[in-house]
Amino acid sequence: MNTNKMKIAFILSHGVFAPTNGIVSQAKTWKNGLESLGHEVILIDMWQNNNWTSFDIIHFYGFSIYMRDFINSVSKINSNIVVSPILDPNYSINRLKLYSRWGNIKLNLTNPYHGLFTIKNKIKTILVRSEFEKKFMTKGFGFKPEVCKVIPLSFNLPPYENNIKKEPFCLHISLLTDKRKNVERLIQAAVKYKFKLILGGKLRNEEELKQLNNWIGNNKNIEYRGFLTNDEMMTLYAKAKVFALPSTNEGVGIVAIEAAAMGCDIVMTNLGGPKEYYNGLAVIVNPYNVDEIGKAVINLMHSKTNQPQLKSHITSNYSLRAVSEQLINEYKKVIS
Repeated sequence: MNTNKMKIAFILSHGVFAPTNGIVSQAKTWKNGLESLGHEVILIDMWQNNNWTSFDIIHFYGFSIYMRDFINSVSKINSNIVVSPILDPNYSINRLKLYSRWGNIKLNLTNPYHGLFTIKNKIKTILVRSEFEKKFMTKGFGFKPEVCKVIPLSFNLPPYENNIKKEPFCLHISLLTDKRKNVERLIQAAVKYKFKLILGGKLRNEEELKQLNNWIGNNKNIEYRGFLTNDEMMTLYAKAKVFALPSTNEGVGIVAIEAAAMGCDIVMTNLGGPKEYYNGLAVIVNPYNVDEIGKAVINLMHSKTNQPQLKSHITSNYSLRAVSEQLINEYKKVIS
């Protein structure tokens, strides 16, 4: 196979029901990066006749029972299989061991964790986004450490002339009423510490809008801007002094990486792997502590800053080109 120009299959292993799905975003961003380096990436359509032997790499995103059956079949034709499991665990490693090893047999359940466990010897490389995620793959599923490679997520911001002066407000963008995004506590912190908070993101129905309005109440320092276009998001990144992502469960939080690349100071959850991306240049908080969140935002808003060092760190390590080159190096090891 030609390692100078690779042909790579990208396969989404489960259904997508939201327009802002993070797994789809990661795959499409990596597709753009790989193609910019001269490689060919095919988003697999199972209604088409696919020549599986023609691919240098078959790369799965997410994991599911469907993927187990798929890999069992395709590995007989092409064994160069890579998986990005996109694991956002909110449970212990011991619980994951139970899910993966005994979920099918003891509990008479079919679950994707057991499915991934049963085919782990047919996967040449697992690509994880953090050392935190790697620990769950090795200690939970039992993958060998040398099989698990950390490839960080990349930001992929459009060109933007950032000559806008920073303004004293905190920005947060997410699926706002998703409990794990912890927006209610962030709002409570804004109310208690009286900082300006701008919220952006999708609400799926009137019930969620009502819930968000109840959290905000009559507090004039908190503003919901609705679902943001790319241009609106870029303008807010450019203006915001602080971006806060105090999630109770977060895989990476690409919005915070983008915000850091646009010069925002970052308040980040101490749970999971996201804090690994900031090299000590974000303020890390307990997401269950409203006072920690509030004091961190106020401190960054009015006195402390980790910029421009943070922006330099992010742009040097997590640009699309830098991450795409890491990805290609791991692919080459698979086919060598």
